[in-house]
Amino acid sequence: MSALFVCLSYFSFAQQVEEKLSKIYYSDSDTIKYKYSAYPDTFKLAIGKVDTTSPGTDVSKGIIMTAFIGKDTLRINGDNFPYGRRTYVIIQTPRKKTVVIFRYNAVSASFSQHYIDENEGKISYEIPEVYELANIIWTLSPSGKTATDLQKNTDYYKRVEKYFSPYLDHPVFKKLQFQKNEIANQYYEFRENSFIYKFEGNRIVNGGVHNYVFGSDWDGFTNLFTDLLPLVKDFAVQSNFRKFYVANKKFYNDDLRRVEELLPVRSMWNWLEKEFPARHNAYKIIFSPLIGGSHSTQKYYGMNEKTNKWFSETVMFICDANRYDIRKELSETAKKGLMSGIVFTEIDHNYVNPISSKYSKEISEIYNSEIWTNEKNSFYNNPMSVFNEYMTHAAFCVWARDSFDQKTSEFVIEERVKMNRERRGFIMFDKFTNALLKLKQDNPTKLLSQLYPEIISWSRGQLESRVK
Repeated sequence: MSALFVCLSYFSFAQQVEEKLSKIYYSDSDTIKYKYSAYPDTFKLAIGKVDTTSPGTDVSKGIIMTAFIGKDTLRINGDNFPYGRRTYVIIQTPRKKTVVIFRYNAVSASFSQHYIDENEGKISYEIPEVYELANIIWTLSPSGKTATDLQKNTDYYKRVEKYFSPYLDHPVFKKLQFQKNEIANQYYEFRENSFIYKFEGNRIVNGGVHNYVFGSDWDGFTNLFTDLLPLVKDFAVQSNFRKFYVANKKFYNDDLRRVEELLPVRSMWNWLEKEFPARHNAYKIIFSPLIGGSHSTQKYYGMNEKTNKWFSETVMFICDANRYDIRKELSETAKKGLMSGIVFTEIDHNYVNPISSKYSKEISEIYNSEIWTNEKNSFYNNPMSVFNEYMTHAAFCVWARDSFDQKTSEFVIEERVKMNRERRGFIMFDKFTNALLKLKQDNPTKLLSQLYPEIISWSRGQLESRVK
C-alpha cells in the first residue's frame, strides 16, 4: 500500500514549515529504510532506541524523501526550497512508539554549476549597490547617528549626509531606533542581509545566490533587512538612490582598487593552505566606505557536480582602506600589513578551527580559566572560542613574519598584540604569540597545524604556573 501523508496540524514560522502527520505508521521491524531522489543511496534508520530521532538532508529543488515503513511508503516533498521543513511522523514498532522528524535543512546559498565554475579559485572585491544602500540608511538612522564604529570623518560621508538630508523623515528611519544593548545585532542583521539582494531597474530583488547571511533564524531566514524591504525600496525610489550611486561610481572604483592593493589575499590563501589541511575555493571581500571597525564573515557550501566535491565560498564584510590611509605616518608596507590583519583573521578561522576541534578536551580544560581574558572580552565566552581567537591572531603574526621585512613585521605584530591585549581583553596574547613564533622558528619542517600539541602543552604550563 502506498500512502501520501495527511497532516494533523501545520505550522509555519516565517518561511519554515513544521507539520505533524495524523497517521500512525506501523513497522514489524526496528529498522526502516529511506532514500532521497537526489542521491543513489538508501539509508537505514533504527527505530525505538530513543524517543525522537531526526534524519535529514539539505533541501534542493524537486527533492523527494521516500521512507519504507512496514507496508506503507511515505513520501515527503522538499517543496519549501530554500527554507527548512520538519515533518513529525509517529512510528510504532513491536518495542515502542517513536516520533521521527524527517528534516529538510534550509540552505543559506544556492550555487548553480555556472556560479561555481565562474568563481572557482577567484578573489573578488565588491561594493554591492543594495549593500551600500543599507549602509547609508543605517548610518543616517537614529541608531547609526549614535554609533562610534562608522566612518563619518570622510568627504564621502559628507556627500551622503548632504544628498540624503531631505529624506530623513522617511518611515524607514523610525524602524531603526534601538536600545544600546540591541544595536550591534540589529546593525549586522540589517547590513549583512542586504547582500542577498540586487537592483533590477528600480526594483530590489533576491539575487538568487545567497539566502541568508546573519541572524538567528537559519530555517526561515527572517531578518531585519528583509522585514523592512518594502520601506527600503520606497526610500531608494523617493531619494533616487541609484542616481547617487552612479554619481559616486568613480569613487567606488578607486576605493575598490585601493583595497585590493592593500590586501594580498592570494598570499594569505596560499600560505594557509600550505600550513593547514583545509581547502577552500573562493573569497569575496565586501565593503562599504561607511564601515568602521565592525567586521564579519560567513561561509557557504554547494556541491560541484563536475568534481563531486564541496565548493566553499567565504564572504567577508570589512571597512575600506581609509582606516589606515588617514594615518600619514605609516609606510605603504605597514598599511598593507595592518589592513591584511582584518581579512587574515577572518579567513584563517576556516583553517584553525577544524584543527582545534581535534583537541577540544585539552582546550576546554586549559582555557576554562580567567588567566586568558579579562572583562574587555565579552563576546568569546567559552574555552574553544577563546583559544581559536588566540590561535587565529597569532597565526596572522606568523604569516606577517614570513611575508614582510623585519621592520614591518615587528611593527605589525606589535600592533596586533596591543589590539588583543588592550582593546579585546586577551591578556596573554603577547606571551602566546611569542611562544608560537618561537615554536615555528625552532621547528622549520613542521606545519603550523602540526604544532598544536606544543602550543597546547605551553598553554597548560602557563595555567599550572599561575595556579601554583
